[in-house]
Amino acid sequence: MHGFLVILPVALVMAAGWMLRRKGTVSPEAFAQINRALYWVAIPALILRMTAGADMTSLFDRHMVLAVYVSFATAPPLAWLLSKLSGEGPVRSATSTLMLIRSNTVFMGLPVVTVAVGVKGVEVLSIYLAFTFIGYQILSILWAQLALSGGISWKTLRGTTVSLGKNPLVLSSLGGFTLALLGFGAFPTWLDETLKLLGNIASGMALLSLGASLKLEGLTKMFARVWRDAALKLLLFPALTWMLLTLWPVSPVVFQTVILIAAMPVAVDCFILSQVFGMDAEHAAATITVSTILSGLTVPLWISLLAAFS
Repeated sequence: MHGFLVILPVALVMAAGWMLRRKGTVSPEAFAQINRALYWVAIPALILRMTAGADMTSLFDRHMVLAVYVSFATAPPLAWLLSKLSGEGPVRSATSTLMLIRSNTVFMGLPVVTVAVGVKGVEVLSIYLAFTFIGYQILSILWAQLALSGGISWKTLRGTTVSLGKNPLVLSSLGGFTLALLGFGAFPTWLDETLKLLGNIASGMALLSLGASLKLEGLTKMFARVWRDAALKLLLFPALTWMLLTLWPVSPVVFQTVILIAAMPVAVDCFILSQVFGMDAEHAAATITVSTILSGLTVPLWISLLAAFS
């Protein structure tokens, strides 16, 4: 019950976004514009402020980084193997491989961590992004490229590196991390309030936009097609992360935050990446929808387990 009540505000805000799109109150084009504003301004402002002001000495944990990167390195091959054993072709296998470690960290993870863990959890999330975001991007794409073609394309790797250098989430994470290390985390009041105002709109608007993006038509057929990938993302990946964090122990707030991020549904950008790299974009879109809906059941489960055992 505790887990359900924690995620209930998140679900209600997403439902409000879905209703706004369903009733035509806000057009899909308007939500697309909102997403761009969140991506380029509001969320980077939040990450920069939180990361720069975070206590690196108490929040940084080498065990966290080790466990997270081991999960990034070992989980995608499992998705690839299961897809091949199911007789699926390289295009579908590559899509499954891409999606497993790509969590909806910002649009859903940030609000859930804020509600379930609190301010300290958001600070840990900022540290998590600073230390793992680039590796997560590169490793997920490299594994997917291997599944698609059996080899790594240096052209793809180079393009990924260039795009990461322009990614506002990467830049804000690294910028805040650098400021924190140099001891310049305290912004002037006027700048701190500006970043705070921008950051405060990120979580709620992100959930509205995510809810508006859900397409519930034909859900039964989608579920039958993508249940395995959804189960791997929502159940197996957080379980693997839990096991690794048990092998390399971390503080309770780090443990809870990292598990919740691992338990998030498939990242929305997997649809775009699947199109760009010639994978199964339709399968990615269906998995995003199904995993997001099912996370309304699985995330409360993980929250309850964390409350009971961590």
